[in-house]
Amino acid sequence: MLTLEPIGYVRSPHRELADAPRQPHAARGIAGQIELVADRNLDDAICDLDGWEYLWVLFWFHRAGGYRPKVLPPRSQGKRRGVLATRSPHRPNPLGLSVVRLEAVRGLVLDICDVDMI
Repeated sequence: MLTLEPIGYVRSPHRELADAPRQPHAARGIAGQIELVADRNLDDAICDLDGWEYLWVLFWFHRAGGYRPKVLPPRSQGKRRGVLATRSPHRPNPLGLSVVRLEAVRGLVLDICDVDMI
C-alpha cells in the first residue's frame, strides 16, 4: 500500500478545469503560491530553496473526475488516445508534474509563477 500525505497546497487563479492552461507556454506569467503545511517540519527542508529559479512540483489532480483509459485531447482531430500518451488528468493515479518559476520564499509560502495547476 502506498500512502501519500500532502506537504502543501497550490493557490492559483484557476478556479475551473476549463480555466487551467493546457500547455506550459500558456501558463507563462500566471502567479500563484504554494502554502506548505505548518506541522510537517518543513522549515529546514526548504532551507536554501530561494537559490533556485525553477521548481518541479508533483501534485494530485484532485478534480480529475476519475480514470479513463482513452481520452480525446485537444487538437487530436477527433481521435481518442491512450491516456498515458497524453497530458490528461484522467490517469490511473491522478498525479501531475509541473515546472514553475520560484519568485520568493516567505516562510512556508512559496511565491511561484507560470502556474498551470488548479
